[in-house]
Amino acid sequence: MPDVLASTPDRLTVDHEELVAFAAEIERHRALLRPAAEDYRYRVAQRIEHLDPSDQEPFLRQAEQFVESLLIDPIRHNTLDLAAYRAIRDGVPVRFDAERRAYVLRRSEREPLVIRPGLPEHRLGVIARLASLGLRLEQIQVVALTTAQMVAPHEALRPPAHAPRVQRGTTKASRHEND
Repeated sequence: MPDVLASTPDRLTVDHEELVAFAAEIERHRALLRPAAEDYRYRVAQRIEHLDPSDQEPFLRQAEQFVESLLIDPIRHNTLDLAAYRAIRDGVPVRFDAERRAYVLRRSEREPLVIRPGLPEHRLGVIARLASLGLRLEQIQVVALTTAQMVAPHEALRPPAHAPRVQRGTTKASRHEND
């Protein structure tokens, strides 16, 4: 009986290739952060070297948690859009689309890639980009958190036209209401 060739790739093969690509990105992300993480661990150890070992342990644990918070977690980030992550990590020019409230990467012959601020693809891409530039871990975290929580200029809150009347400390009418 002749062999029948599948017209579409085997799903198991595609899944395996995606997992391999994901694992490679995790390792590259870790490699980019490794110098900054080692420097941070060293500085924490220097700062607490005068403490007893039992008193040092919480500081070292907290330092490790801080480093881990900046890494790609294989379970928590298993749905990470690698194309969006790579675009931000590599500094590909994107523009902010106010209607979509997202960054958009125009690609020839394909649909534009939409990258939402605050999602893991954006945050982790910013972290990797900054690590590749040689910033310290604290600087990386501040910029990543700031960009992840950033609001587009046109979405910024405007102060109310009339300041609300605030009653403090009582449910009674304001003493100055009749003034």
